[in-house]
Amino acid sequence: MNHAFNKKNIAIEPMDVKDIDDMHKKFLLNTKSPVFAETLRYCEKVANSNSNVLLIGESGTGKEVAAKYIHLCSQRASNDVVAVNCSAFTETLLESELFGYEQGAFTGALKAKKGKFELAHEGTLFLDEIGDTSLLTQVKLLRVIETKKFERIGSNTPMLIDFRLICATNKDLEENILNATFREDFFYRISTIAIRIPPLRERKEDLMDMINFFLEQSCIENRREITYIEPEVNEFLYNYDYPGNVRELKNTIDRLVILSEDGVIKKDDLPILHSIVRVKPSSTSDRFESIVSLKEFRKNTESKYLQWVLNQVNGNVAEAARRLDISSRQLFNKINEYGLEK
Repeated sequence: MNHAFNKKNIAIEPMDVKDIDDMHKKFLLNTKSPVFAETLRYCEKVANSNSNVLLIGESGTGKEVAAKYIHLCSQRASNDVVAVNCSAFTETLLESELFGYEQGAFTGALKAKKGKFELAHEGTLFLDEIGDTSLLTQVKLLRVIETKKFERIGSNTPMLIDFRLICATNKDLEENILNATFREDFFYRISTIAIRIPPLRERKEDLMDMINFFLEQSCIENRREITYIEPEVNEFLYNYDYPGNVRELKNTIDRLVILSEDGVIKKDDLPILHSIVRVKPSSTSDRFESIVSLKEFRKNTESKYLQWVLNQVNGNVAEAARRLDISSRQLFNKINEYGLEK
């Protein structure tokens, strides 16, 4: 099912259907996946509201792409979308990056600097990795979000700003709230609308188009011409689960193109880890010792597997839940039920 933009559902001026089609191509949003088509539909539905949006998804799924798409579908499209990766700054640097500062506000502030809040005025502010912000920063952000006012560091003069807020995270914020590392009031403020960006393994219908797109782009960027791809490479590309999602797919294609010789992409140039993740477990039919009920077998098997997963991630419940594709709360219930060790 190709994702089709329905102009009747959203009022966008002066954009028309062709503009939306062009955006789909630009941001690689053409899709045959019903799951991803539904995600895009939500993005389009919320675009012209001023509601705060929280994009949830694994690393590399394209949350920033979704944020830019929402912005370009909105009435703020003629203004800037300003992106900040919250995990790239210390608490102090993030504050100065967001709020800006006056000349002489601190050592090294040789001249005044506008912060991201100012730069996003009448546009969209995208805060990526919002789950990595400190509790103190969350308090300060909450105040700005609620009042639409802020002061530069070193100034007592409030500035009134108008911006659309979109945040993104790959963390389980509800789990962080339980662990007292994320404020509940801040969570509800930034997540008026929550949209899940599905991982690549849930939209395999798009894999062929994405592989061809990245292959073409990589050939252009690296000045290579590919005339043949060994069958084992194609088999890997179409069957691999891509835990790093779209970003990993792009990096894999770039690697294969760069290492190609005489226009040929060879299986020997596949990422070294693929041989590990594609190994199938050996048969267990010779390890059964007694006949038990299917319910008991499932319970024992699930218990052992969950304990193994927890051991692999050093007891990190949130990471284990992410990899298991369940909520942290569900995993906690299983841990308590089976008496597992974290």
